[in-house]
Amino acid sequence: MPGNYVELLAPAGRWDVLEQVAAAGADAVYLGGKRFNMRMLRQDYNFSDQELRDAVDFLHQQEKKIYITLNNLYYDAELNELKDYLFFLQDIAVDALIIQDMAVLDLYRELQLNLPLHASVQMGIANLQAARFLEEQGFSRAILSKNLSLEEIQEIHTGSKLALEFFAFGDLCIAHAGQCYMSSLVAGESGNRGRCLKPCRWPYRLEGAGKSEITAYYLAHNDLCLYPQLSALLAAGVTSLKIEGRMRSGEYLAHIIGIYRQALDKIMEDPEAYKINEEDYQKLTETRVRDFCSGNLFSRPGIESIGLSGEREPLFPTRAVKLKKLATNEPPEVTEGPGIALLEQQPCWRVKIGDFKSLEAMAALGVKRLILEYAADNRCPSGWRPEEIKAALSMVVGSDIEIWVETPRIVSQSELGMMEEDLRTISQLSGLSGFIVNEPGSFRLLQSLGQAIWGGHGLNTSNYRAARFWRKQGMSGVTASLELEWSRVKSLLSQVEETELLVHGPLAGIITDLCLPRAVQPAAANDVGEDCPLHCLQEDYYLQDEWGQKYRVRADGSCRNQIFYPYDLALIQRLPELLIAGLKYLRIDGQYYPAELLKQTVGLYMETAQDLQAGKWNPERVGSLLKLFPAGLGSSPLFAEKD
Repeated sequence: MPGNYVELLAPAGRWDVLEQVAAAGADAVYLGGKRFNMRMLRQDYNFSDQELRDAVDFLHQQEKKIYITLNNLYYDAELNELKDYLFFLQDIAVDALIIQDMAVLDLYRELQLNLPLHASVQMGIANLQAARFLEEQGFSRAILSKNLSLEEIQEIHTGSKLALEFFAFGDLCIAHAGQCYMSSLVAGESGNRGRCLKPCRWPYRLEGAGKSEITAYYLAHNDLCLYPQLSALLAAGVTSLKIEGRMRSGEYLAHIIGIYRQALDKIMEDPEAYKINEEDYQKLTETRVRDFCSGNLFSRPGIESIGLSGEREPLFPTRAVKLKKLATNEPPEVTEGPGIALLEQQPCWRVKIGDFKSLEAMAALGVKRLILEYAADNRCPSGWRPEEIKAALSMVVGSDIEIWVETPRIVSQSELGMMEEDLRTISQLSGLSGFIVNEPGSFRLLQSLGQAIWGGHGLNTSNYRAARFWRKQGMSGVTASLELEWSRVKSLLSQVEETELLVHGPLAGIITDLCLPRAVQPAAANDVGEDCPLHCLQEDYYLQDEWGQKYRVRADGSCRNQIFYPYDLALIQRLPELLIAGLKYLRIDGQYYPAELLKQTVGLYMETAQDLQAGKWNPERVGSLLKLFPAGLGSSPLFAEKD
């Protein structure tokens, strides 16, 4: 066990809760102000500036610490006010800042602040390379991904000097933190900005393998309770145990804090003699909101970790909505500049492909930049293993086609070893142009190998300072967050020319470790790993909401389920605005499309851009695109203009 002190960290959303959790035995409290944090839907929660100042005094008088949540993603228009807020937090002497957005780190350095920095769970820190990257950037602590196993936590602890914080009680999202866009896509309210409308807590019908299961809450994860595993967490290197619940009542939280406090004191007093207090565990069970589970601590979650009936789901007044589809009668809206005018040059198209036939089709079409998605599992149909990437490179020898390899949005510690070996092999292949990365561990590894790197949308780049941070680290450019409205994309473009935008393709709104096909197919006891019968690749699976809208479920190259927005993104009608605003780098994700469909889709976009270069707009191309996708295309969450 690391040292003889482990911190018990409690949440507080109001002053009365702060007093109660402190009295119950919390060593430290994390809370947010009325601005810039991840719990913004309730106006009666969070702390005013004066209350924050008073909270610092209140806790410091008791020799307790206070950490402030600055764990949002920020827009350019918010950064000046954020600068003032950072000065204020340093002035009142809080004990640490919890941050998600690298713009905060960029500001922190510019302002020469000296407060300790904690990496929010929203960063998705799940491997040793990512932890070492944070060390090098000056962070003192990482709040690790909730999706890690005990063994993975231990490995990160052994190889890193960071203090490690881990959630030990509270809500669990089915999605990997920081990579859930579904609330934005269906309602324009970003979970990464503290405004999640919880589409994962809605009822769905699960369809697949010719079966249609009853409507149930297939994504409603049970609550985390690691009270029985406290000794194991400490032995693995966790130095701060975090209780979730800034919107919970003081009575509820004080009850939990008190029980955890007693257990931790006994463990630290005599770890060998410690035994779980079954009576206290029963008390936790009796006051639970949802049923308990142990998260990913021992295995990936199964359907037994889901509250299918929904009977224990707290009331949250949101439900599925009718989603808007692209229509041919929506003309382009050019609100600035000279309208549909001559463009100086064609944009740089980058297309993600899933097979060799698509490579040939794109080469024939004249696409110069292709993306191949690296897959750790060679059973993934849309992913590329090193030997396949080598073969793809051999097909473009002597041409001016660039091949870029994209790494996953999620890389856990257990996957890091194979990925490191594979990426070292790939990086030595002749003719490779570079990599696209979606999390900091992959970036650090590839930077050490001297590779050209572009930031993918998994980095959630939402403002020019975050983009500038990654550019300073050596990236060639960044892909804008999928959650940015058009006005914010333009703001980012005005500051960072090397900004890419996804203009067409499927939108993975949720990435989860849960295997939904196993909920339909009966699973044998050994139906895992290499023995898995791969139901996910044999049939199509969907979640259907109450409007009949179908969310495709696909397995990715790491054997996770990705849940897709019902309609692929299509910004063809917005090309005039995009190109006139100066967007040079446009991305199309076509890894799931047959080669001929991809060729026709990309061709329509390229022809539309060529028309614009000649000062023309041909509305028939929109109709032609829609005919290729009879189920419909999305009319773009980018232009919802939600605050």
